[in-house]
Amino acid sequence: MGSYFTWEGFLKAAPQVLQYLPVTLKVTFLSLAIATLLGVLVAAARVYRIPLLCTFCKGYLHLMRGIPYVVLLLLIYYFLPFLVWKLFAVDINGWDKLVFAIITFSVHEGAYIGEIFRSAIESVPKVQKEAAYSVGLNEAQTFWRILLPQSVKVAIPAYGANLVELFQNTTITFVIGAMDFIGRANTVGGATFHYLEPYLFVAIVYVIISILLETFFRFLDTQYHFGAKLKFR
Repeated sequence: MGSYFTWEGFLKAAPQVLQYLPVTLKVTFLSLAIATLLGVLVAAARVYRIPLLCTFCKGYLHLMRGIPYVVLLLLIYYFLPFLVWKLFAVDINGWDKLVFAIITFSVHEGAYIGEIFRSAIESVPKVQKEAAYSVGLNEAQTFWRILLPQSVKVAIPAYGANLVELFQNTTITFVIGAMDFIGRANTVGGATFHYLEPYLFVAIVYVIISILLETFFRFLDTQYHFGAKLKFR
C-alpha cells in the first residue's frame, strides 16, 4: 500500500478534515431538533386520528419511505427554489447549501420519529388518559402533560438508533457541494490525490461518534428504567 497510503499523509489530512466536523454535527442536531418537533406533531395527528391530517401524515410517511435519501436531497436542492419562486416570488438560490441539507434531513427523519413516538404513545396504558380526563384535562393537556412524557422512556432506544442513522446519513451532504466533514475529506483528497487517508480518518471518526451516541442512549434508557423501578418500590 506504499504509494496509496502513508501514515504521514493520514496525520497530515486528519486536522484539515477534523475542523469541519462541527459543521456536520450542527447539521445533525439542528435536523434532529426540527425533525423531533415535526415527528411529535405527526404522532399527535395519528394518535388522535385528526381528520385529513391523519391521512396526510400516513401519505407523508409512505412518501418518505419510498424516496431514497439522495434523491430527496437533490429534489429539495433543485426543486424547492423553483417552487418558492413560483409561489412567493422569493429567490432562495443564494441560501447556504447546508440549509437545504437540514431541510432534507428534517423532513425525512420527521416521518420516522413520528412513527417512533406514535407507537410509544400508544403503548401508554389507556387508564392514564382516562385518569387525566377525570381530573379535568383536555386532549391537548393530556397529550403534552401525560402521554408524551411517559412515552419518552419507551421511545429512547429507537430514537437513539434514529439519531445514529441520521448522523451517518449526513455523509450525502457533499453531493450538493456543501462543505462539511465528508466534503472536506473529498477536497483534501482531491488536492493531494490521496483519498484513502482522509476517508479512513472520516470512517474512524464516524465509528467513534456512533459508538458514543449508542452508549449514551443505552445509559439513558437504563437510567429511565432504573428510575421507574425505584418509584414503584
